[in-house]
Amino acid sequence: MALHTGDEAAGRALVLYLCGFLVVSAAVFALSFPRLWRGALGQGLAPAVALVAALF
Repeated sequence: MALHTGDEAAGRALVLYLCGFLVVSAAVFALSFPRLWRGALGQGLAPAVALVAALF
């Protein structure tokens, strides 16, 4: 529903929330299954980069 409203702040908030959620879930995955750290890295690296880019 937020797609067709044109509200940039709502879109930015949704994207940042979901990126944060993916980073946290990747950390939990890495802590739960240490042998599968590469999968956690693959899951969390792109959203982490997006969060860092949003700071600048």
